[in-house]
Amino acid sequence: MRVLIVVHPVPKDIKKIISLKDDDYIIAVDQAVLSLYKQRIPINLAIGDFDSLNHHGILNTLNVLKLDPIKDVTDSYQALIEAQKLNPDEYIMVGGIGGNRVEHFMAHILLFNKFPKLKIINDKSEIFMLENQDYIVDFKGYVSIFAYDNALITLKGFKYPLETYELKRYDPLGISNEIINDSGHICVKEGKVLVVLSSRDR
Repeated sequence: MRVLIVVHPVPKDIKKIISLKDDDYIIAVDQAVLSLYKQRIPINLAIGDFDSLNHHGILNTLNVLKLDPIKDVTDSYQALIEAQKLNPDEYIMVGGIGGNRVEHFMAHILLFNKFPKLKIINDKSEIFMLENQDYIVDFKGYVSIFAYDNALITLKGFKYPLETYELKRYDPLGISNEIINDSGHICVKEGKVLVVLSSRDR
C-alpha cells in the first residue's frame, strides 16, 4: 500500500504527475481538502487544525482528525505519523513545495530527518533522500544534491562529475547539475544527501 499526503500548495492536476492506484490511502492536510474535492480525488483522512480551510462544510462527509491549533508539530508532521501507523510500502507528499509561507516548505525539508523514506513531489520537482547507497537517476532536467549530513559522494554520468568528494552541509556545490549520459550514477558512500530533481521550464 502507498500513502499520499497532499499538502498546500497542491498541484493543479495531481493525476498528471502521479498515477493514482485503487489501494492508495490519501491524506489531505488542512486546506488541501478543498483542492482534492475540486479535483474529484477521494480522501481517506482529512487532518489538520483547518485554520486555513474556508469551507468547513466539506469536512462533514469525511473521516477527520482535528488537531489543536496550539501544538508542537506541524499538520504535515502529524499526517506522516498517521501514515506510519498504516505501515505503507511508501509514502509520498504531494505538494508542499513553495507557496506563500516559505517557512512551511523549510519545515517539510526537515521532515526527512524523521522520515528518510519520504518523497516530496509537485508538477515541477521531486525531492528524496539517499543514505549510504548507490542510485541510478534518469532525468532530463536539473539534478541538485545537498548534504543533509556531511556526505562522501561520487557522481558519474553528470556534466560536473565528482569522485569521493566530501560534501558538507551548507555547501552549494551540488546545485543544478545535469546528466550527460542516458542516466547518472549517484554513490553516497557515507552520510545523507537530499536529491532535488527540477524541470528546466521552471
